Amino acid sequence: MTDTPLRDTSYATELAHAAITFPGGSEGRIERLRFKEPPEKGMVGYRFSWWKEGRMLPRPLDGTEDQLLELLKNALQSGVFSERFLAELQEMLQRQRESGHGAPERNG
Repeated sequence: MTDTPLRDTSYATELAHAAITFPGGSEGRIERLRFKEPPEKGMVGYRFSWWKEGRMLPRPLDGTEDQLLELLKNALQSGVFSERFLAELQEMLQRQRESGHGAPERNG
């Protein structure tokens, strides 16, 4: 979880967020946003982002499975995801388990 204040920009209003800190001090974040600009104006969406020294970097967020799980755990604890999203995700995961179709483990 993170103590960073919620942001309000000309692009979007941040409704909730969660973060993890990587070994080098940078952060990975999930943010729930309400967009202010068309075509998504008024819609709620999510951003996965990478931050360093308080600034969002224009690069993709990379991390290990363990780091992604930690970020998702923090997002759940921080109320980032809507109840509808969580219910649909739970249904998808259940169907995935029942079908036995997961990515194989790769070491190395």
